[in-house]
Amino acid sequence: MCSSALVVILLGLIVSGTEGQAQSNSDSNSSNNPIYPKLTLEYWNYYAASLNRVNGGAEDALVRVLIPFKINGVQQLFHIIPPINTDPAATSGPRTGLGDTQIYNLVITPVNLGFREKASFGIGPLFAVPTNTSANFGPSSLQGGIAAGTIAPQSWGLLGVLATYQHTLWGRGSQLATVQPNVFFNLRKGFYLRSSGIMQFNTYSHTDFVPVGAGVGKVMKLRGGHVLNIYVEAQPSVYRSGLGAPKLQIFTGVKLQFPSSLTSHWNINF
Repeated sequence: MCSSALVVILLGLIVSGTEGQAQSNSDSNSSNNPIYPKLTLEYWNYYAASLNRVNGGAEDALVRVLIPFKINGVQQLFHIIPPINTDPAATSGPRTGLGDTQIYNLVITPVNLGFREKASFGIGPLFAVPTNTSANFGPSSLQGGIAAGTIAPQSWGLLGVLATYQHTLWGRGSQLATVQPNVFFNLRKGFYLRSSGIMQFNTYSHTDFVPVGAGVGKVMKLRGGHVLNIYVEAQPSVYRSGLGAPKLQIFTGVKLQFPSSLTSHWNINF
C-alpha cells in the first residue's frame, strides 16, 4: 500500500474515532505490548523522502505475524517477519523486492523490576532465512542470532525495549543489530502517544541510523473480541551513516489482535 494513502487512512480513523469501542488503559497496554501473547497480524510501512548521500526517497514495508503457544505450560511467542525492502543505492537490478525473512521465538516469563505492574521478559533464538529476491535486499546467506525484550506496564502506559542480533552462519558475512525503545502514554478513549523508533546497525548495507519517534495512535475493540490498533509516527534520525540512511521516516502501522480463546489450547507437552 502506498505510504501516503496509508497515512491518510490512519489519520482519518484516529481523528474520527468513530469505529469500534475505545479501550481501557489496561487493554491499550495489552495491544501496544510487543511481547503480549496474543495471535497478532501487523503491517508496518516506513517512508523516507530524504536519504543520506542518495537522491530521492525510499519505502519499506513488512508484515509481522505473532503466534502464541505454550510448551509444558511455559509461554512462547513465535514471530515471522517477511519484509519488502527498497535499496535506493542500487546501481543495477531491481530496487524493490522481498528481503530475508526473520523468524524468532521468545520464551516469556514474568519478572520483578520494581514497578507496580508486573513486567515481562522474553528471550530466544533468531534465524534470518535467505528469501531475498536479489542481492540488493540481503546477503543470500542463512543468519542466526538472538532476540530479547523487556516490557513493563505502567498505570499511564508502557515502558520497554526490544533488541535483535543476527550474524552469518554460512555464505557472505554480515551482521545486523537492532534496538527498539518503546514508550507509550495512554490518553482517553483509546488514544495514546507513542515512541518506537528502531535503531539499526547493518554491516551488509553499511547503513546505520538512530531514529527518535513521536506519534499518536488509537486502540479499538471490535466485535468478537478482536482489537484494532492504528498509528502514525514521525521518526527523525539523530544519527545516520552510510548510503541511504533515512534522515526522516514516516512510520505507519495497523495491528490486529485476535481473541485469546483462539490459542488458549495451543499447549505442547513432553
